[in-house]
Amino acid sequence: MTDSSYPMAAVSGPHGGQELRTAGAPSMAADAVVILCHGRGATAQGVCNLFEPIYRHGVAFLAPQAKRSRWYPRPATAPRADNEPWLTSALECVEAGLEAANAIDVPPERTLLGGFSQGASVVAEFVRRNPRRYGGVFVLSGVLPGVSADRDPLTGSGSLEETPVLFGCGADDARIDTAHVSEMADVFASAGGDVDERIYPDVGHEVTDDEFDAIRAMLGSLPRS
Repeated sequence: MTDSSYPMAAVSGPHGGQELRTAGAPSMAADAVVILCHGRGATAQGVCNLFEPIYRHGVAFLAPQAKRSRWYPRPATAPRADNEPWLTSALECVEAGLEAANAIDVPPERTLLGGFSQGASVVAEFVRRNPRRYGGVFVLSGVLPGVSADRDPLTGSGSLEETPVLFGCGADDARIDTAHVSEMADVFASAGGDVDERIYPDVGHEVTDDEFDAIRAMLGSLPRS
């Protein structure tokens, strides 16, 4: 999948008709997929550029674009209902990425879901609502959407089945309360995730080289196709 995009026709709500940006390995050569969700004010192309350090042979990257570059209008710490219907529409964008991966014969077990900032919160909420075995999940500088009363366990009867899950955040990130990151880590661990929580001293709202290394390790540990 060289740099290109196509519409997410099945997505409803505010993000319907936006594009799914593709990069990395061509579809015929891909044996793994990384679905990336950009932060607020950023773009699908921008998040593909941000994660270039994890590009490797045989990995395709799929990045949905949010309408007006925001997945939802209110802070992640607002009640979930206050961010609807944008939040549910955003989750359908992640689902569109999984369907695109399936169309090139890459199953969820060989697909990583990840994002940064607001996009990380979208990925966390998608996995909360759709627990199963994924190739990996990385939530960087983001938290589960909702106030404390909304942060309930993963829904449905599924389990993460030891899916590797990375939660990374800077201790000096003015946008994220690291206590919320720890709460989120507990939720995912209780649902069977192999959770790796990393809080970085003297780091703000950014992605670190250590996080890139951890994601590369996830890709390297994927089961054989």
